Amino acid sequence: MAQIPDQILTSLPPFMRNILEDSSRRDLLRKTDTSFLIFDRQLIHLESGRQRAIPGTDVSPDPKAIAAISKSLLESSQKECSAMLFVSPAEFVATSQSMPGVSKDNLASALQLQINSILPAYEEPLSLAVNADPVEQSDEHIAIWFKNSRMDEYFEAFDAEGIFLGAIKPRILKPLKKDSICHYLDQDQYGATDIQVKNGVLLRWSHIEVIDFENEAFKTQWQNLTSDADSERKIEFKAAEDYLNDEEAAYEKFAYHFFPQGALTARKKVEKGRNLLAVAGFVAICLVISAIPFLAQSIEFRNLASSLDSQRVMAFEARQDQQVVVNFENEWGVISDFPDQQIRRAMYALQNVLSPDRLSSMEITEGLIRIQGTSSEPQALLQRLEQDPIFTEVIFSRATNNSRYYIDLRLSEVNFEAYMVRYFPDE
Repeated sequence: MAQIPDQILTSLPPFMRNILEDSSRRDLLRKTDTSFLIFDRQLIHLESGRQRAIPGTDVSPDPKAIAAISKSLLESSQKECSAMLFVSPAEFVATSQSMPGVSKDNLASALQLQINSILPAYEEPLSLAVNADPVEQSDEHIAIWFKNSRMDEYFEAFDAEGIFLGAIKPRILKPLKKDSICHYLDQDQYGATDIQVKNGVLLRWSHIEVIDFENEAFKTQWQNLTSDADSERKIEFKAAEDYLNDEEAAYEKFAYHFFPQGALTARKKVEKGRNLLAVAGFVAICLVISAIPFLAQSIEFRNLASSLDSQRVMAFEARQDQQVVVNFENEWGVISDFPDQQIRRAMYALQNVLSPDRLSSMEITEGLIRIQGTSSEPQALLQRLEQDPIFTEVIFSRATNNSRYYIDLRLSEVNFEAYMVRYFPDE
């Protein structure tokens, strides 16, 4: 967890944090194409078997010297590479913690929070590696700690030589296999490390310096520890060749790898670029999908416009004939549309209504009929005219004098006003 900035991960649930971390780490391991192993004062290129001596006598060799020798061990044609470095177990610190009730997703976070109580005398920032897989329902977990400053020194030294250092791992965990319980013993001129493993999970990590073998009590305790009869397998590595001769496939698990912050940062930049491309592609797809209705409408519009042009060509002669008719109507409509006052029909209707009364005069002007005559019942005559559907607006134009009547009425089917508005709007 120390390898990824806390501000990025604090807002995420544990399983999401683990997915993000595992993705970056898995990619770094997948890109690794070469590996180096330090044993005593020798640096070995595991792929070719070539090795060279490391100058100096310190337990912790100079990272710059290791990077320079690693560069010389590579083939001249191998210009760019991603490397993994297996270093001495003496550079790591292992602790055993009981974490009852802590879930697999939260184990690394819980250990990081307790680092002050786990290693109270150590103030430098440390990176953590732990396999949270349960073993026999046990709450005991072996955590391995590595100094961030030392890891950064390795990364920067290799980067200066043009080698991308993707991961660092204790060399005793290189042959880690998914198997039943077994022991691995790593012993060099500086000390010895014994581990017990089951199904790829550390059950025990013990380390002793070579000077401690001078103490008989320590020596006896160590012998009793390493001669544990419970192990089904015991593998010893007392020379660099023992690692080269180990040809069994290792358990593919990155729980005990340490990833330099520089490597993770570089990987995140690659992932960020990839994500930007993915987002750009997604946006482009969304734009294409959203544009499909408009494209369909555009195509449909073009098809309809083409069909309209075709129909216009086919209807050209009909439109010419229609225009002739329209012109004729515009020219002769004032005569042909003159309202038919249907005088004969109106006369017959009046005869039926007025009979046997006497009609003395009648005048028809633009659908308006004015009649006068004599009748014994002028009011009844007016009512009969109103009931006839051919007449409308039936009124007495003047007051009746005894039996004399004066009536105005209009023909209901004659509309001179509409005719005048259409042909003589200004009059």
